[in-house]
Amino acid sequence: MADQSKRLAERSEQARSNPLADQLKEVPVIDMDVHTSFRNEEIQRDLLKHLDEPYKREIEYYLQPGTSSYDGMYPTDNYNRDLSGKLPTELMQVTEPKEDIDDILSKEFHVDYPIVNMLPELNMVRQTDKAVAINEAANKVLVERFLDGHDNIYGLASVVPHDPSAAAEEIDRFASEDQICGVFLNSTGTKTPLGDEKYDPIYRAAEDNDLPVVFHGAAAPGLALDFPTLQHELQTYMANHALAHVYSQFLTLTSLFENGTPAKFPDVDFVFQEAGIAWLSLIFRLNREYKQRRSEVPLLEKTPEEYVRDQFYFATQPLDEPNDPVMMKQLVEMWGGDVLMFATDHPHFDIDNTEALLKYLGNFSEEDRNKVLYGNSAEVFDIDVS
Repeated sequence: MADQSKRLAERSEQARSNPLADQLKEVPVIDMDVHTSFRNEEIQRDLLKHLDEPYKREIEYYLQPGTSSYDGMYPTDNYNRDLSGKLPTELMQVTEPKEDIDDILSKEFHVDYPIVNMLPELNMVRQTDKAVAINEAANKVLVERFLDGHDNIYGLASVVPHDPSAAAEEIDRFASEDQICGVFLNSTGTKTPLGDEKYDPIYRAAEDNDLPVVFHGAAAPGLALDFPTLQHELQTYMANHALAHVYSQFLTLTSLFENGTPAKFPDVDFVFQEAGIAWLSLIFRLNREYKQRRSEVPLLEKTPEEYVRDQFYFATQPLDEPNDPVMMKQLVEMWGGDVLMFATDHPHFDIDNTEALLKYLGNFSEEDRNKVLYGNSAEVFDIDVS
């Protein structure tokens, strides 16, 4: 635990010395992208309590000593993600809410309210019943292991795209949990893009339960389905990781507009995680296409950018790194405080600390700075920070 904490402390040293850091002692901070270590043995054993056969037996098999891989259970790829141990994709294992989430984030990142997702990555599981069953078990573990007894920690209920009606039932089932504050969908491995009308039951259930829908980008095995050239022909994880999140999130965003999803569900907020914000200029390309080919998207009543300003939010992590940091500052200021939400991506290797964001918020008004640090998330996820 000490070594893990040290790694994170090294990444947050500047946060405590930043001139704006003192303000973090006076305002709440919401981190809207915190992951558990879903494949960790402790969490997998918790899943067993909520699974029936044959899937319970299948997980039990992979947990046996000498069984070396979960590949038969959860699809994966063969990239050298950890650079042979030089760059672990997870800085620590997250299995306990206080020790691994609350204590770390409050001490090193000034976070008061973490929003946790299980990140089960089940979209590429072939059997629908299996994906639905494991996903439901994961949501139960989220509530029982990470939320119960920890009033400042909130959670996103995961759904899988295999059966939208079952996903809607999952939303209805978990929406009554006090600390469930949103719906979580992986953007990769869906085959049919997530704006397609077949997914309308998911958005309808989210709207009926007054929950936002959060899309999570990932350099995950599902890319083999969505972008086979990216997954199979690129030779390095560097290239894969650079493109994967942006590709999957822009595909999802475009699909939502193509199918008029925000117009059909005007009371749903759509939130995008883990692709940063540099790609948002592509929204202006959607504006142009909309103006030229409006007849192809008859449900839209205004430009994509206008919908974005009204119903869409974007996590700041990972903050991109132009050689001239002024350019990143200009990008942050271009979108302003109305659509951005602070996120760390704890415990992944490309985690952002508060300093990484604060240095770009120097020209923001106090009101807009607070919107990014907590205000937008508090409003969208209905978190009382008073």
